[in-house]
Amino acid sequence: ENSVYYLSQVPGVDAILFGHAHAVFPGKDFADIKGADIEKGTLNGVPSVMPGMWGDHLGVVDLVLNNDSGSWTVTQSKAEARPIYDAAAKKSLAGEDKKLVDILKHDHDATREFVSKPIGKSADNMYSFLALVQDDPTVQVVNMAQKAYAEHYIQGDPDLANLPVLSAAAPFKVGGRKNDPASYVEVEKGQLTFRNAADLYLYPNTLVVVKATGKEVKDWLECSAGQFNQIDPHSSKPQSLINWDGFRTYNFDVIDGVEYQIDVTQPAKYDGECQAINPQAERIKNLTFNGKAIDPNTTFLVVTNNYRAYGGKFAGTGDSHIAFASPDENRSVLAAWISAESKKTGEIHPAVDNNWRLAPIHSDTKLDIRFETSPSDKAAAFIKDKAQYPMQKVATDDIGFAIYQVDLSR
Repeated sequence: ENSVYYLSQVPGVDAILFGHAHAVFPGKDFADIKGADIEKGTLNGVPSVMPGMWGDHLGVVDLVLNNDSGSWTVTQSKAEARPIYDAAAKKSLAGEDKKLVDILKHDHDATREFVSKPIGKSADNMYSFLALVQDDPTVQVVNMAQKAYAEHYIQGDPDLANLPVLSAAAPFKVGGRKNDPASYVEVEKGQLTFRNAADLYLYPNTLVVVKATGKEVKDWLECSAGQFNQIDPHSSKPQSLINWDGFRTYNFDVIDGVEYQIDVTQPAKYDGECQAINPQAERIKNLTFNGKAIDPNTTFLVVTNNYRAYGGKFAGTGDSHIAFASPDENRSVLAAWISAESKKTGEIHPAVDNNWRLAPIHSDTKLDIRFETSPSDKAAAFIKDKAQYPMQKVATDDIGFAIYQVDLSR
């Protein structure tokens, strides 16, 4: 999707079908892009369509062709992304094709049987409603599973066994790109299946471990902290906490094994691509390991996924940092850990360890800091029970997200 805008400027391109970003084009989110016409569905005059994700839209390009000159040319065009799934109601807007249903029945039933197999039990619910503002059970369990896997793997390895192990994981279902108020992890306590593991870890990434210094771990977290807008401690106006436009939530890595705070009154050091924009800025405060300030020269093993490890955007990642790459998918590692822990103790305990939090903001001004989450009654009950900071619902936005005011003075 990063090349589409430039492709639309190449002569001879009649239409573009693109994706990967899980967004919808044409759509209002792209109204301010130069050269984008969201009424006609064009980019620099070229009909273009990006049909959302998981089959929730059908991309349609209509071309009117003319052959009067002896060669085909496009005389008119329009593109649209037709919704075929109602995310809020969680139902299809399209009818079933009986022939396809019959053809796919065997494989469909086998898949459903596989993902419905029990793998263990959980002592508590795992919801991601607060994953962007505080330590969260849906991320915690992934980090616990990844860390246990790596610690077992390195036993007896003379080069790795004595290195401290950390684990990095991000929330994958926290409202999409602020376009889906129903897209949150909702795993109930009790019996767990492989379907639940796949909900907790959405993507088919494989587990990879990198070597990173204490300094790189801090910079890794500084990039993750780009998830937040800078809060003005002297303004009483409503201020949005989450940087939805400039940062993707799947890049908001929480690193377990260290303790830290994020000071959102400071400017972000990095943008959403981990490019330095304020090189001297520091949002990560009180970063400790085993109760002591982290040594910038200590080498750590950080468990992550192949997407992050080989991407090279975050400090401590890239080919030169790879300690080992596992053939196992992260969600398979998670499912196996749930199964093993359940066999040992009867159930897993996904309680957060609160190793990170937003730093308290001390101000003489009454601040109005806001964030968005699910509008459901389940979310409201979870927030009432689990919120680390005082929170209250103050509004619902035009997309359907609940807007909460959060008090960071404590």
